[in-house]
Amino acid sequence: MILEVCVDSVKSAVEAEKGGAHRLELCASLELGGLTPSIGLLVSVKKSVNLPVFCMIRPRSGDFVYTACEVDVMATDMEYLIAAGANGFVFGCLNVDLTIDEHACRRLISICKDQLPVTFHRAFDLVPEVDESLKLLNTLGVRRILTTGGGNTVDRVALGNLKKITDANGGSITILPGGGVNRGNMRYWKEMGFDEVHASCSEYIEEQEYGVTFNSPLPRGKRKQTTTRKVQELLSAVL
Repeated sequence: MILEVCVDSVKSAVEAEKGGAHRLELCASLELGGLTPSIGLLVSVKKSVNLPVFCMIRPRSGDFVYTACEVDVMATDMEYLIAAGANGFVFGCLNVDLTIDEHACRRLISICKDQLPVTFHRAFDLVPEVDESLKLLNTLGVRRILTTGGGNTVDRVALGNLKKITDANGGSITILPGGGVNRGNMRYWKEMGFDEVHASCSEYIEEQEYGVTFNSPLPRGKRKQTTTRKVQELLSAVL
C-alpha cells in the first residue's frame, strides 16, 4: 500500500522518508489546510529526499472558488514549480454552485502536458453530484481524488461506494482516502482494496513560547511536524 504524507517543511519531508513514506504532498501552512509551497521549499526538499513530490496549488486559504486572477497565479506557480522539479500537482477548483470549475481545471491540467499526474483534492468533498463529477474529472485526465467521502473525516461507507463506482469504470481514477487516516483504521483501507492512502503522520513539537501569538491557530509553544515514529506506526498497521 502506498502512503502519501503531506508535509510543509524539509524536516517533515526527511522524517516521512525515514519512516517509509512512498510519496510527499508538499504544502505551505498545513494548519490552514495547505497552501502552495515556495520554490525554495520545493528545491530544498528535492535535495533532501528521494521521493516523488506532488505540490499543492492553492493560492490562499478559504474556499475553492477562484477568480481569473487567482487562476493566473496558480498557473504561474505551476510553471515555476515544474521547472524546480515538481513530480505532480494537487488542486481543486469549484464554481459558486460547488460544481467543478471545468475551465479552470482544464487550464491547469494542460500545463502538465500529460506528463505530470494531477490529484483533485478535498474540494471534491463539496460537490453536489458525485457521479457526474467523477466522469468530468476522468475526462479531464485527473489521476487521483483525495477525499474523505464527503465528510469532515474519512467515511468508510462513502469511500467504499466511491471505489465501487471508479472500479466499475475501469479504475482510471484512484480514490485516495485522506482526512483522518490513522493506525486504527489503516487496515480497513487495505482490506477494502484501496491502493493508496494520505495522512500527515504528524504530532505536536514543543518550541519556544513567546508572549505574542502572531495569529497562529496552533497552541502556544507548539507546532505540528511529521515524525518518523508516526509514519512507521501507520505503516505497521498493514504489515
